Amino acid sequence: MNTRPVHAITRMLVIAALLVLIGAQVTAVYAQDSLIVGADGEFATIEAALAAANAGDTIEVHSGIYPAPLIIDKRVTLIGIDQPIIDGGGAGSLVLISAPQVVFSGFMVRGSGSSLTHEDTGIVIQATGVTVSDNLLEEVLFGIYFADASDGIARNNIIHGKALDESMRGDGIRVWYSNNVQLLGNEITFGRDTLIWYADNITIRDNHIHDNRYGLHFMYNENAIVENNIIENNAVGAYMMYSAGLVMTGNQYINNRGASGYGIALKDMDNARVTDNAFIGNVVAIYLDNSPSLVDIYNTLSHNFIAYNDVGLMGLPSVQRNIFQSNSFVENYQQVAVQGRGNLLGNLWSAEGSGNYWSNYVGYDRDSDNIGDLPFRAERLFESLADSEPALRLFLFSPASQAIDFAASAFPSLRPDPKAIDDAPLMNFELPSGMLPTPQGSSPSLLAAALLLLAIGLVICVLTLSGSRQPKSMRKRQEIVQTSS
Repeated sequence: MNTRPVHAITRMLVIAALLVLIGAQVTAVYAQDSLIVGADGEFATIEAALAAANAGDTIEVHSGIYPAPLIIDKRVTLIGIDQPIIDGGGAGSLVLISAPQVVFSGFMVRGSGSSLTHEDTGIVIQATGVTVSDNLLEEVLFGIYFADASDGIARNNIIHGKALDESMRGDGIRVWYSNNVQLLGNEITFGRDTLIWYADNITIRDNHIHDNRYGLHFMYNENAIVENNIIENNAVGAYMMYSAGLVMTGNQYINNRGASGYGIALKDMDNARVTDNAFIGNVVAIYLDNSPSLVDIYNTLSHNFIAYNDVGLMGLPSVQRNIFQSNSFVENYQQVAVQGRGNLLGNLWSAEGSGNYWSNYVGYDRDSDNIGDLPFRAERLFESLADSEPALRLFLFSPASQAIDFAASAFPSLRPDPKAIDDAPLMNFELPSGMLPTPQGSSPSLLAAALLLLAIGLVICVLTLSGSRQPKSMRKRQEIVQTSS
């Protein structure tokens, strides 16, 4: 008797049963339950839902006020519905995440303590791969703190610090010993700094950082990307220290006017590339201190728009090996300054036959190649005196400063050594593409109103001119008619 068909059928049935059993086990492993917290949910507190949750579950927290501290020690996704509130009542830290790959989104977190010693914080992250997004943090000392927590993401959060003196505030975001962290699309205000400390491969993109002490503060980091941020109305826009491989592009540094008031400051920075940024209305747009620090390294600053600052570029006289190319220095009170005695001639002010635009350049371009035929020389006598005695900048536009510069031009023996020489100055400036917003008030309706007023003014001018050009006999006849009437 041939038993092969029977054995084959039996084997197929066994395999099918095993596949069904394995599929059921896989489904059980990867199934994710949703636990509901709220007045109409199965759980009254977030802690109760966390106790019942398995790794990978989603917890939906509906609107309401929930007490802090909230400790998240399981790999779960917490989603706030209608912005539930985690309220600390002004004491301690509020949300502590100690499990990896947690997602925490859609909450209001408010009312931390005010102790700098204890670093009272809105959200503390102490695990890898955590995402914190779309949260509102109010009245928090420190905002979001990545503490030895690599691969995290803080996205689209609004962080409002406490209304304290700058020295008593905490950091809006602090990244400490945490690599590969991304800060994306956040608004950070009324904090001390956004501090990146001992962390590599950080991405900071599309954030609005305003009304803080330091917008960004870097120490001991490598290969950070700072891109498309608006950093304004801080004491200092960005202070970058003791780091390497920085790429800073597409940012706007506006009206940072504290005691030093730097748009950006680079101290002991190596292999930095600063391109396509706008620096407007700062005390000093760019400040250089021992950057680069290594003797075989160059930094590159190119295609930046540097306008309407008190000082466009300031550096210590020891600063060398920076390449400046295709930057636009537009109407800064002082284009280049040296902090102390010396010059900045150890840097390259043009590369590959192309230099920078200087709004006070008085040369010419006979062959129309957009390159000035004479070098630009930063050598005003009054500016050199003001570099040594900064208090003299008070008289920058006074007749005294003009008289001093006139004397230096009339008597070459008085002319100071140049601080910078650009051998290929550009004749036209350029704006960074897609960066500068339309000025407030230039909406289409206001533009139409302005054009209407301009048209009315032109009509009045035409009528006035035509009246003044009437023949003398016609004007005399009109005067007689007016007198008789």
